[in-house]
Amino acid sequence: MVDVCRQMYARGYIVASDGNVSMRLAPGVILATPTAARKGHLEPLDLVVTDSQGTPLPGEHRRPSLELAMHVAIYALRPDVRAIVHAHPPCAVAHTIAGVSMREPLVPEVYCQLGEIITVPYTTPTTSEVSEAVAARLGAHNALVLARHGTVTLGSTLEQAYDRLETLEHAAKMSLFARLLAGSAEGVAGLQPAQLEALAKL
Repeated sequence: MVDVCRQMYARGYIVASDGNVSMRLAPGVILATPTAARKGHLEPLDLVVTDSQGTPLPGEHRRPSLELAMHVAIYALRPDVRAIVHAHPPCAVAHTIAGVSMREPLVPEVYCQLGEIITVPYTTPTTSEVSEAVAARLGAHNALVLARHGTVTLGSTLEQAYDRLETLEHAAKMSLFARLLAGSAEGVAGLQPAQLEALAKL
């Protein structure tokens, strides 16, 4: 988890104390990044072990991220998810500021790895509004963009959740470049339904 946080920082997906990461270690046990911590400089002993509700276990002296409630809500809805990565990748977030959706798949690899990328409407960070909005739209999605805020990627492993973050921001960059070359946000066509059907059969 520390390595993932350092990679996120090195790649510019987070700055300073942005973002948070968690893993479901066992039923009722979550490992999470601490609140107000510089993720690029974390050490293993900085991590916090909590119960399934995000309450630190006895003996823990650090508080988990203020946004752990969002992770808790996702774990409750998705038994298949064992790791969650929340970051602030600039290109993906910029799409929401510009009002450009990433929902329409543009290239096969991104669609195969992420499926449909949905945008969650803006809510006040660190409040229960975030958890409620994410829970309402989560479904079977593994990649979400929180409007004017960040991204949430899920996985059965931490590596998968992180890889989905990389793929999501890579998709955002391709979307940006394509729209710049086309000269407008509307001038870029996504994959056609028949093409998506063929990919779904792979």
